Amino acid sequence: MYQYTQDQRLKTADEFSSVFLFRKTRYTPYFKIHFKPNDIGCSRLGLIVSKKIHKRAVKRNYMKRLIRELFRHDCVSWNNYDVIVRVQKCFTADNYLEISNEFKDLSKKLLK
Repeated sequence: MYQYTQDQRLKTADEFSSVFLFRKTRYTPYFKIHFKPNDIGCSRLGLIVSKKIHKRAVKRNYMKRLIRELFRHDCVSWNNYDVIVRVQKCFTADNYLEISNEFKDLSKKLLK
C-alpha cells in the first residue's frame, strides 16, 4: 500500500541545497514549496518548520507528521520530484481539511 520510506526523504544538506538552487517555488497561505525534478524514480520530501512558526516542538512535530502523512497518501501524483515543504503559518487539527485540500492543490499545480 502507501509507504513513506527512507528513500523518499531528503536527508543531506546537499540534497536540500540542490532543490533550493533550482529556484522553482509555489506559494499558498500555509506552505511554500520548493521543487526540482529528479531521476531516481520516486518523489522525495524534505520539511522545514522553524521556531518562528511555533515555539513548542510538540506543535512543530505535529505539523511535520501531518505533512508526511499527506505526502504518503499522495506521493504517486508528485511525479518524481524532490519537494521541500516550508510551513508559512501555524496550523492545528482544526485546520485539517483546509490543509489537506491545500496540499492536494499544490500537487496538481506541480503537474502543470
